Formats: sequence, structure tokens, C-alpha cells
Amino acid sequence: MKTLILGCGRQGSILARMLVEQGIQVTVIDKNPEAFGRLENFNGRKILGDGIMESTLLRAGLKECDAFVAVTNSDNVNLMAAQIARGIHQVGRVLCRIYDPRRAAIYSDLGLETVNFSLMGAHLLRSGIVEAGLVKKYQLGDGSALAVEIKISGESTGKKVSEVEIPGEFRISSIIRNLRIIIPESDTRIKDGDHLFGVVKVERLSDLLLRLEAGPIKTSDDQDTGTGGEA
Repeated sequence: MKTLILGCGRQGSILARMLVEQGIQVTVIDKNPEAFGRLENFNGRKILGDGIMESTLLRAGLKECDAFVAVTNSDNVNLMAAQIARGIHQVGRVLCRIYDPRRAAIYSDLGLETVNFSLMGAHLLRSGIVEAGLVKKYQLGDGSALAVEIKISGESTGKKVSEVEIPGEFRISSIIRNLRIIIPESDTRIKDGDHLFGVVKVERLSDLLLRLEAGPIKTSDDQDTGTGGEA
């Protein structure tokens, strides 16, 4: 798999290193030569040039890439470059970083996937204020969803799985009860002390925990994740 990344800021350089570690061929474009200082000992290609110039993109291998990611600090640059990748050269997977969430609909209409790190970070911070019952959470995919483990107590005890799940926003995949793993049915009853494992959209995490009224849990290996990237 070949991936072309436009922008060698904090987010772009972190992404490039992560992909290379997974054995993916990565090329990074940036118009600032000093930006490549973030990629010392980088086992990938570095292309100096303007990412909204089609000639630069072609020199970097746009026609051969399977995925194109635009993560510069300019929404306009990301959009213009992504349009070249998607609209002209039909790259299969195109993702854009955006700062202004109001532009998300425009990008979607153009068939582009968007990631707003500022918005996701805000949701994660907000959830941190009210997530007393959250044991662990892990970002999934582009960060729009989280894998979560929640200890149940309070009013949720005795509810059916179907009464707790939120269609399209929260799904329970398994329950651990007294060290026994349960793959729940829709009518499975939740008991006090159960640990629910599931997937939730990041913007609904706080609402979910308030809805569950999950009780606090103290463990020695509680784990949290954050998002790297530029503000």
C-alpha cells in the first residue's frame, strides 16, 4: 500500500512514522524544508514542494498512491489538494484535516472524508470531566469512535442491552461478569458490577456515561489515550 501525506507538521509526521512502522510505503510533501526535521531516520520519501501544484503531487507519486491525506494547517490548501487527488486522479481514499467544522458538509459533498482534531479533542476533554465510570478507552479509525470498557452500577442495573444501546451510536459487543465473558443478546439483562465492552461515537461518550450513571472504579492499570497533533 502506498500513501501520500501532504503536510509535515506534528500530525503529518506522527502519521507518517506510524504508517511506515506498519510496512506502508509513505511519501511526505511539505514546502518548508525545515519541516522535514521531524522525520529524521525516516524510511520513506520526502518531497519539497507546493502541495496544491499538480506537478508536485505527480512528482510525489499521486497516480500510484492508494491513499492521500492532507494535513496542512490550511483548510483551503487541504481542500484544493484533495480535490486534485480525488476529482482529477481518482485516488481511492482521500482524507482531509479541517479546522472549521462548518466546512465538513462541503467536503462531504465532494466525496472527501474529514477529520477535525480540535473538535475531537474537545469531545475527549469534555468526556474526561464526566467519565468517572470509564475504565479504558481507545480511539478507533479516524478518531470518530472509541472502544470503551465501562463498569455498571446504579439505575442501569437490571436493564436490557437493547435499552442501553443507542442505535448507530453505541453498541455493546460483550460483557464480563464475575470473570465470565458473555456475548449479549438484545434481551440480556445488565447486572451490578458488569463490565460492558463496546463502541461509541466520540461525541456521545459523555451522554452515554451520564445515561448509564456508571459508578467509579479504581484500578492500578487504568489507561487513557489522547490525540496528538497541532492545535
